[in-house]
Amino acid sequence: MSLRKQAISGSFWTTVSFGTQSVIQILRLSILTRFLEKSDFGLVAIVTLVLGFTHIFADLGVSVSLYSRQDITKKEYSSLYWVALLLGAGLYLLLCLFAPFIASFYGMRELKLLIPVMSLDLLIVNAGRQFRIFKEKALEFKTLAFIDMIASLLSIIVAVLVAVKGGGIWSIIFSALSASFISSVALIATGWKTHPLLLYINLKQGSSFYKIGIYQTGSQILDYIASQLDILIIGKIMAAADLGVYNLIKQLVLKINGLINPIISKVSIPILSTLNDNYELLKDKYLQIIKLSSFVTLAAYGVTAVLARELITVFYGQSYAASYLLLQILCVWGGLISIMSIASSIIVITGKTEVGFKWTVIRVIANPVFIIVGYRFGLLGIVVGQALYALTFYTVYWKVVIQKVLGNVKYLEYVHASLKSLVSAIVLFILCHVFKQFLGDYKNSIMINIILFGSLFGGSYLIFNNEIYKPFFAIYVKTKAR
Repeated sequence: MSLRKQAISGSFWTTVSFGTQSVIQILRLSILTRFLEKSDFGLVAIVTLVLGFTHIFADLGVSVSLYSRQDITKKEYSSLYWVALLLGAGLYLLLCLFAPFIASFYGMRELKLLIPVMSLDLLIVNAGRQFRIFKEKALEFKTLAFIDMIASLLSIIVAVLVAVKGGGIWSIIFSALSASFISSVALIATGWKTHPLLLYINLKQGSSFYKIGIYQTGSQILDYIASQLDILIIGKIMAAADLGVYNLIKQLVLKINGLINPIISKVSIPILSTLNDNYELLKDKYLQIIKLSSFVTLAAYGVTAVLARELITVFYGQSYAASYLLLQILCVWGGLISIMSIASSIIVITGKTEVGFKWTVIRVIANPVFIIVGYRFGLLGIVVGQALYALTFYTVYWKVVIQKVLGNVKYLEYVHASLKSLVSAIVLFILCHVFKQFLGDYKNSIMINIILFGSLFGGSYLIFNNEIYKPFFAIYVKTKAR
């Protein structure tokens, strides 16, 4: 199978997988909002924060460094595997030790038990992580898609059963653990034949991998801290109910990012890694990816902003509908952050993870300024601050990251790749918003609004941006016809 066909097949199966998982995750949240109070989601936010943090520490980036080498030996990957497991075990013990302090900081005694239990996810994910990466490098996206979809589907069954039995927050914990366990077992079972492990450890032999991994992990840690500073601040100084509402809105925005960006990363990293010696070709492919991903991402966020009130009502219930403005503003932040984060693929395959690390240091320093200033005006102020942060640092990202990694991407090329999609999304949002004010009786019909304005925005967006998607569609048709 040619590289183009592999890319298209990988894109298809990854899209199906992440689409299914995103729908299931949103459905799970929608179900749980019927069983939990708003204040309960404050605890959910902290639990999710810590759970996400543990995944960054999963193996200190050791497994991710495998992308930088095509000729790794059995001894090398075996050594990396056992080192990753030992690191995971050590970090798990540290999390258990710090659990009482985290619980005390937030004044939530439940975290003393929740953190040690949910951190088991760290060990479970580590066991299958390396086998997942080998499958990604081999472009076995169909196998990965089935594994992840089955694990996700079974996990929502666990969540619903625990919630119905009155398990509360444990419905999320057990759901996450079950998904990771099923996924890791399947990855090991299907990957052992091609990549069997040796009982072998040589720390010196893997030094080149550790350097890349440490920078990658450092970057991810700081990036996660920067992206979760709003949760940290709100959780400490505002009511649990406010944190719960904010986190639910933010999670809805991140679900769009989580649907689109991982598809791009999982497919582009293995393919672009074959081009890491040709920077001119990397530049061209990067700009193509930016153009196509901007087209898809901004369409998704544009529709979400137009239908903000309706979507919140459908997913979370009428009691959350008044928060629609928070969702609309956060769509600006989500869209720009999604576009910027695409460059992470280039950072990984060129091995320049120190650039990503430096960028996240800047984020950690700058983002709190926008959050703290915004906090003076409440939740709305924080949301506006996040949107302004994304707008401001879109240009900074080009200078600090893109120029350092590729070097030959001009600013106008960088902006032009996503400009038309951005402008058309903004214009269509304004027109749809104005039109909604004059709809009369239709304003109170959720489904009519979703169908009418979803179609209006989507159809107009496709017409305005037809020169972006038509070439890719033509390539897809030709490839399938062969």
